[in-house]
Amino acid sequence: MRLLAFPSGAQSGIYNMALDEALLEWVRVQQEPVLLVRTYCWKVPTLSLGVNQKVRDLDFLLRYYGQSQAIKAVVRRPTGGRAILHGQDISFAFITNQPQILKQGLKEAYAIFSGIVQQAMETLGLQTQLAADAGTRDYLRSPVCFQTHTPSDLLAMDGRKLSGSAQLRRAGGLLQHGAAFLAPAIQEEAFFEALCQASVAKFGEHLRVLSQAQAEALITDWPHWLAIYANASSEILASASTTSGSHLLPASR
Repeated sequence: MRLLAFPSGAQSGIYNMALDEALLEWVRVQQEPVLLVRTYCWKVPTLSLGVNQKVRDLDFLLRYYGQSQAIKAVVRRPTGGRAILHGQDISFAFITNQPQILKQGLKEAYAIFSGIVQQAMETLGLQTQLAADAGTRDYLRSPVCFQTHTPSDLLAMDGRKLSGSAQLRRAGGLLQHGAAFLAPAIQEEAFFEALCQASVAKFGEHLRVLSQAQAEALITDWPHWLAIYANASSEILASASTTSGSHLLPASR
């Protein structure tokens, strides 16, 4: 299996989500097994909504996060789950067409990549536990991702949720991406290196680090993907109430 990795640095929400889905489509047509490992951050505080999350949640979310002017943009993820306010996190993505991984059940596939994230955190000196080992918290009605625990989430030893992820499967490909709240103690470069080490240890493959330009070059219709997410962002703002959406930035690529 080819093991490729690259750090994206700080990008817009539209860019980040478009690249994750575009790379999922790229791996689906590859003739050989490949795993892409990516880390990224967010240029401005950005609220990401799950693919099926209702726009009406936006009013609650702006109140929940308090000083709503701190939220500058909104984007919709290609994956499910609840809302996340990005900006203080380091996000990550695993994208693969590896047949043995695709054959795994949902729980087992989650465990593979959550285990890599957990190992990376341990390398960086952070002790974590799987939420499945720490009991359950019943926030099923909350639209806020980090008020919920799923079995694959990673918690600090005091019970705080440090990392959560969501998964999207299509024929011939799988995307699992998520957010890890590690800043300011740990920066993207260190987390990227730790994820690379953990991925090599897990799969026993040589890893090639790509530049951002090399990663973008894998996608044949990059403007198309950016336009999809820019339009989705605009639709959210258009559907939101004037009060809740008035301070958010227009869709930005």
